[in-house]
Amino acid sequence: MKKIFALIFAFMLIVANNGTLAAPSNEFQKKDKVVMPKFPTGQRGLQKYILDEAKFPAEARRSGVVGEVVVAFTVEANGVITGVRVVRSVSEELDAEAVRVIKNMPDWKPGKKNGKKVRTELTIPINFKVIMDNDRTNSDSDIQQFWNENVFMQ
Repeated sequence: MKKIFALIFAFMLIVANNGTLAAPSNEFQKKDKVVMPKFPTGQRGLQKYILDEAKFPAEARRSGVVGEVVVAFTVEANGVITGVRVVRSVSEELDAEAVRVIKNMPDWKPGKKNGKKVRTELTIPINFKVIMDNDRTNSDSDIQQFWNENVFMQ
C-alpha cells in the first residue's frame, strides 16, 4: 500500500483590524460595498500556488506528523502580505513550512470598503495529511472536490 503525502488547504476570512471589515455576510457586503482581497490570479491561482509551493517536510513525513496548521496574515491596503503567524500549531516543521509559503506569496489585490482600499486579516488552514492510494488519490478531481466543499472565498 503506497502512501501519498497530500497538502490540502482551505481559505476563510476571519476578522479585520481597525473595524474596516467584519464577517462577510451578503447583507453586510451589499450595504457597505465590501470587496474582499483577491490573490492576483484568482481563487484557482491561490489553490495552484499553495499546492505547487508547499512541500511536506521530510522530517515530519519520516516521523509521521500530520495535521492542520492554521496561518493568519494581513493583506495591507497596498496588497502586501504582513503579520504572518501560526494561530493553530501542529509541529515546528509543518508550522514553518506553512508560514514560509504564505510569506512568499505575491502581493494581493487589496480589499475595499466603500471604494477605499483597506487592510484585511485572513486565515488559511493548511492540512498536511497522508492519503493511502487505495483509499483516495491526489487527483485533480479530488483536489477540486475538496476545494469546492471547503474553500470560503469570494
